[in-house]
Amino acid sequence: MPDRPLVLQDALISSPDGLVQQQDLLWFHFQKYPWNLDDPDANPSSGDHRRHLEQRLAEGLPNPESAQPLPGAFHLGLSPHIHSYYHLLTDLLPHLLETPRHPVLVPEDWPQTFSDFLINAGFSLRPLPLGTFHVDQLWLPAMSSPDWTSEKLRVMLAFFAEAVPEIKHPPFRKLYLSRRKARKRHLVNEEKLLPLLHQHGYELVMPEDLTIPEQVCLLRKTTHLVSPHGAGLVNGLFAPRTARILEIRPVPESGGGCFDTLFRLGWSRHEVLVPPPSGRFALPPDKLSAVLDRWRREDTP
Repeated sequence: MPDRPLVLQDALISSPDGLVQQQDLLWFHFQKYPWNLDDPDANPSSGDHRRHLEQRLAEGLPNPESAQPLPGAFHLGLSPHIHSYYHLLTDLLPHLLETPRHPVLVPEDWPQTFSDFLINAGFSLRPLPLGTFHVDQLWLPAMSSPDWTSEKLRVMLAFFAEAVPEIKHPPFRKLYLSRRKARKRHLVNEEKLLPLLHQHGYELVMPEDLTIPEQVCLLRKTTHLVSPHGAGLVNGLFAPRTARILEIRPVPESGGGCFDTLFRLGWSRHEVLVPPPSGRFALPPDKLSAVLDRWRREDTP
């Protein structure tokens, strides 16, 4: 996948999903899924790439006759997953940190905490309603593989060190990040796990209830982190490198191992726990207890 921004002239954008068209070329999910309308043989013959584009093409292409003009240069901040905190931190923000400060096109219904954070960090946003837009110059974020590299991590941590100044103190908090407010991948038996977590000194945290700086500050103080697989776990990049991190996955291949890629860059105490197959995302309490008990034994001097 591309590892550098793509700059297009005279491009059409479909809002809110961010499909981009320049003549016979399309891009979807930023640069992740390019497509050639004029040369079908240049496109993938199968797989997720083809499936995503065919599903999107069934909805139609941007209509240039109804396009509203957007003169000037802009960054594309529209994609099907851009409401996800993971994709804000993994795909869009690294792009913005390495490119000129043009306004960023974002969905009109974007989470307010995302907008507040970027604006406070000095970025200019242009929310777009539903429709088609013609942009003079459009910057598309790269979608490199893997999601995380040591250089991307370095740039991100340097930015957050300035954007959210750290007060130095020894980490001391044990956190459980809940996904009960998420539309999917929430532990259906979470209420049965909370008493066990509380017995081991874990605090229940709803990431959606916190601003981004509040999440960053909280994770910097963390010694132990337990979380279902999901966007909030990307906050682990702010945790000390000595932190214990338990990622609870619905299935072994959840997210294509995206957090393995991130935590291999310095968090050697990252572990994965997968519940026995049951047709739903439920973790037997004894499985969690075994990990927490082992951690307690290993942490005891």
